[in-house]
Amino acid sequence: MMKSAMKTVLPLLSGMMLLACEKAPDPAAEAAARDERVARIHETWVFVDTHAHPSRFHRANIEKIEPEELGRYRRANMDLLVANVSSDAAFHGGYTNRDSTEVPRLQGDSVHPTKPGDGMAFTLDRLDRIFKTVADGDAVLADSPAAVLEAKRQGKIAVMAALEGVDGLEGSLDNLREIQRRGVRLVQLIHFLNNNVGHKQTEPFIDEGLTDFGREFIQESNRLGLIVDLAHANTPTIMDALEVSTQPMIFSHTGVKARHGGARDVTDEEIQAIAAKGGLIGIWPSESLGNMAEMVAHIDHVKNLVGIDHVSIGSDLRGMSYIPEFGEEANFLAIVDGLMAAGYTDDEIGKIMGGNFFRLWEQVAAAAAPQS
Repeated sequence: MMKSAMKTVLPLLSGMMLLACEKAPDPAAEAAARDERVARIHETWVFVDTHAHPSRFHRANIEKIEPEELGRYRRANMDLLVANVSSDAAFHGGYTNRDSTEVPRLQGDSVHPTKPGDGMAFTLDRLDRIFKTVADGDAVLADSPAAVLEAKRQGKIAVMAALEGVDGLEGSLDNLREIQRRGVRLVQLIHFLNNNVGHKQTEPFIDEGLTDFGREFIQESNRLGLIVDLAHANTPTIMDALEVSTQPMIFSHTGVKARHGGARDVTDEEIQAIAAKGGLIGIWPSESLGNMAEMVAHIDHVKNLVGIDHVSIGSDLRGMSYIPEFGEEANFLAIVDGLMAAGYTDDEIGKIMGGNFFRLWEQVAAAAAPQS
């Protein structure tokens, strides 16, 4: 009896062991499959960080964006980063001078005393740090979509020069034209100060939108082929800008207010209005979201509300603290992993990781008037 039972049990145990071995995960094989999938997506799509301050070049007393920082982007398969000069810093503080003296950040709408020209001088100085990065061969200047595609073909990182807040242009369309001539391709209207184009989304609140000059500014930005970024703008400014602009606009770095309720988040109404114009919402890996699963949930919200074609990623690198998976090493591939785990398709991931932004830029650039 016992021998008969053993004859029955042993094959069963052996089968169970074989089945367990067959189902046991192979970490090396899984990693290889993941890498192969990422490479396949990246081959088709341009990967973009729509908002960053790499190496804190906009505030730190350095000559250029550090090669080590650019290396983090390349290791994560990123092709294009939008490097923003916070041009309100000349008036608001929070930066280090060339002589290493610290200019403290002021609170609210307080401003440092300046004389005419100081804001533009600050802006040009910070932009020169991007241009030196390019001149030294560490990156390619992203002054056209074609330049980015060629850089990607050569395995190089491209950097788009941008402004976060147009305060440093000092209310001059001639200054706007000058920075465009030098290679700037994106202008964010507002940062931490209300300015001569519009009003910010954070305290103290002013329930007003674009100024008359702000309307002229957007029209000229459209004519010049500049992407307009609505990040940090309040609802009336966003809605006014969408009405004036002939081109799609972005809100480069934010979260979803319906999920998080932060002062810097966007409402469903704002998301829908920006998307209706063909624009994008850039979800950030902010520490305030907690973890990657919640970041993906914010992406899900935008996708479900207005569609996959209106989502992008804006890290605000060196401008805040981050969810653990992204960390200080700027692990953009962790975002790809999070999207894969959530069941996003290759094309959906490619669009979110940069394809949507690149498509929008191509549209804005194509609509620009010929420049003399």
